[in-house]
Amino acid sequence: MTLTFGGDARVRAQGYWPDNFGIGSGNDGYTLFRGLAHGDVRVGKHIQMFVQFGAYDEISRSGGPVSTDQSLPDLQQGFLAWNGEKLSLRAGRQEMTLGTSRLIAARDSPNIRRAFDGVRAIWKQESTRVDVFAFRPVLNKSGAFDDTWDKSESLLGVYATLAPARLAPFKADLYWFGYKRDEAIFAAAEGRESRHSFGTRLFGSIKGWDWNAEAVLQTGHIGDRSIFAWTIASDTGFTFDGVPWSPRLGLKANIASGDGNPADGKLRTFNLLYPNTTYFSEASLLSPANIMDLQPTLTLRPVRGLTFVLSWNFLWKHQKEDAVYTSSPPVIPETIGTGRYIGDQIKLEGSYRLNPQWEVRAAAVHFRVGSALTQAGGTDVSFLMTSLAFRW
Repeated sequence: MTLTFGGDARVRAQGYWPDNFGIGSGNDGYTLFRGLAHGDVRVGKHIQMFVQFGAYDEISRSGGPVSTDQSLPDLQQGFLAWNGEKLSLRAGRQEMTLGTSRLIAARDSPNIRRAFDGVRAIWKQESTRVDVFAFRPVLNKSGAFDDTWDKSESLLGVYATLAPARLAPFKADLYWFGYKRDEAIFAAAEGRESRHSFGTRLFGSIKGWDWNAEAVLQTGHIGDRSIFAWTIASDTGFTFDGVPWSPRLGLKANIASGDGNPADGKLRTFNLLYPNTTYFSEASLLSPANIMDLQPTLTLRPVRGLTFVLSWNFLWKHQKEDAVYTSSPPVIPETIGTGRYIGDQIKLEGSYRLNPQWEVRAAAVHFRVGSALTQAGGTDVSFLMTSLAFRW
């Protein structure tokens, strides 16, 4: 039997001027504190027990902490696993990130990372991997050891990654997610939601080029309405390896469907399920629903461990009649039917890993609002963030 211990600590300070584009909010700045400690027990060649505890705090947020900010010590992860040569089985509380974290992510930016309660099977053979799971998301509460699973939501899924050597450098993901929740709110519909997501991702790299393209089709129903939604996302770039600072020029392009006819008995607004909230920037101002965007990027690596990303992101509504969607609150109702142009944001993000234990991160974002937000009373937003993390 072997027993190993580890831990993580992070402090993150950030501010919005103003928050939520100034729609019902003012300026806000606050600091988040997170501490995690884990123990990993291995018995023989196959049995594993992993336990991770977390404690979280927040100071100075306007209106007080939200559900992902603050908690007394609680169980972040705790699962029992059987790990075979090809098949692994895992039951209990666990984090999960799939693909590029577009639909399923651990959500590292908020203080409390996302976890799920349930069972998961992982099968690996050479370059093929298949994940099968049945989960409920963890419902974060502020007390000690009081988190439970959220009975109002469930997630089933199969996620396969295929990378056959004969097709190198081309790789592909294929997946299906079955998602249900009791209370969903969109601009055109609300009620009990049952949604199926069928997706594929094509990715790889060769001779300086890299590509990552993903397409998802969603069906199902919400209340008495049927669902037909979709998204297409891409990130393509070229890295100049022989040039100082190894610059990478890239272009991200995305479309996530919106609802152009609220009266037709259908919902066409895409649902990102459990996404990475920093998909567009560390400011997490928008969610990829009813949206089209283009984002040229420049990535620089001046020295080992130091990375800068500069980008300019232009965003539009996919359907003018639908709303602008954010991480929290999920819908800005004042934007229903406003203009199509959401705005543009310029961001500079940097990270420096001093050594395997220490990492410093910083981000600056300025968002200039377009007619979709100005007609709803929205204003430009500036965002700053710094964080320091230690891992052992």
